[in-house]
Amino acid sequence: MVCVAIFAVTRFEPSTSIGRYAHLVVATIFLLTAIRLTREDPRHYGVALAGLLEPARDDRPAGPLGLFDLGRAVRQALPSAVAEVGVAAGIAMVVFPLYAVVFNWWHRPEGNFSLTLPADVSGFAMAQLIVVALPEEAFFRGYLQTALSDLETNRLRVIGVLLAPGAIVLQAILFAAIHFAVEPNPARLAVFFPALLFGWTRAWRGGIGAALTLHAMSNLYSEILVRSWL
Repeated sequence: MVCVAIFAVTRFEPSTSIGRYAHLVVATIFLLTAIRLTREDPRHYGVALAGLLEPARDDRPAGPLGLFDLGRAVRQALPSAVAEVGVAAGIAMVVFPLYAVVFNWWHRPEGNFSLTLPADVSGFAMAQLIVVALPEEAFFRGYLQTALSDLETNRLRVIGVLLAPGAIVLQAILFAAIHFAVEPNPARLAVFFPALLFGWTRAWRGGIGAALTLHAMSNLYSEILVRSWL
């Protein structure tokens, strides 16, 4: 149903009211579906997000619009958030230089590299984090990968991380397939490979925090390479 809904939404022309906001609608479908399917045990699916998607842990007043409760959740989550961002940055330091080499080999840019950032780099980064990475990671690495792992008995240790290999590969295949359905371009299938990395990261960390940060960083990095080299 999720795939059908996303395929239908992305078929609207960009000039229509829905077409103009297709990416936002797709993100909403992913996120709301993930919340609905994981609400019984958000911690198990790695999407608890320190109280934002699970019940409050105490009986203190939530405050107007839940702001007190939100503030306590943010304070409680801060140490973990810093750690997950650090993990994502560490992985990026290893993977990004290798990706740049592959990018250069694949595209064979004619000109020299000239650093060119998106016009609103901070806005672009936040959009990648909140509108793209969070919904996709919550659904694919949070719900889907966990549900598939629960069905698989086989376990394999990959670079020190114990994971369900079939679940990791299948979620990456579905991730690539839905990107291709949205934009029928064979190049879109290449997201299969970062999906493996995001899946490995989620399996290692036990949640989607580092994976969604790495996802957003990867999208920003890829955009910068395209603008700076092509």
